[in-house]
Amino acid sequence: MAILYGNQYVDEKYSTAIEPNLYSDTVLIPGVTFTDKYQVGPTGGIYVHKIDSGEEVEPGTPGRDFNDEAAKDVLIPIVFNNNYQKSRKIYGVQAAAVGFAMAEEYLADALNMTKQGRQYSGIACMVNEGTLSTDTEAVTEDNAVEKLTALRKQIKDNKGTANFALVSTDIYAKLLNKLGLAQVMDSAVVSGELMKRFGLTIIECNSFDKAEAKYYDKTGALQTVDLTAVDMIVGNYLANSVLDNFNMYRLKDSENFAGTKAQVEYNTAFTINSPVQIVVKKHA
Repeated sequence: MAILYGNQYVDEKYSTAIEPNLYSDTVLIPGVTFTDKYQVGPTGGIYVHKIDSGEEVEPGTPGRDFNDEAAKDVLIPIVFNNNYQKSRKIYGVQAAAVGFAMAEEYLADALNMTKQGRQYSGIACMVNEGTLSTDTEAVTEDNAVEKLTALRKQIKDNKGTANFALVSTDIYAKLLNKLGLAQVMDSAVVSGELMKRFGLTIIECNSFDKAEAKYYDKTGALQTVDLTAVDMIVGNYLANSVLDNFNMYRLKDSENFAGTKAQVEYNTAFTINSPVQIVVKKHA
């Protein structure tokens, strides 16, 4: 559209800078919210031994024989059956007619979109395969800390360990109001940086917004999970396996048209190894 200053047409230009798209924050972080320690390859599936502890050990009187128990275990399958792809076509005539690196920008966007889809699946797996808390009471500013520590306590009571918490943006704001303004000597609290509290790495999660997050479970069944009622997930990162057996990130000259394809692919497995160490709280 031509621009007039009075009766004078003035020049128009397109900026070579790109307005960035917005994506979900990264909350699937190795060594923080999930583990990849079972990674071996090449393979399409991994089976992890979990030893049965057998009978409880109780005291007896000295001078007695052992009670031998047979070895027993179960296998935890980790199957690489979730595939994520994004491919964008960039015609050569398009790239030649703009002032920015068109192929590179679309490749970066394809990577971010693919990782975002993969993350929704990882969160859906935690919600679907973790332990659902019986507490459906609404979280308020007054009880936010109590609700968080109660989930941690549930894991500890089951002989587990809790070291991370994913909390909704609403609850994170409540925690900041409750703890971030507290008049104490703890610098993490005074500054409002809730990255480490109660032995937990607390992470604000803006991915509890999808009503139909999908992933393929270890049986190959497609699971559709509503994340919109989730308040927080407290867990042990070692209980949550997220593994990749293939990933690809490339610009490829097309054989069908004059131009380039910006392509990204991930092949991923999701499994909760220890459901009692991943506790999910939802509101009613």
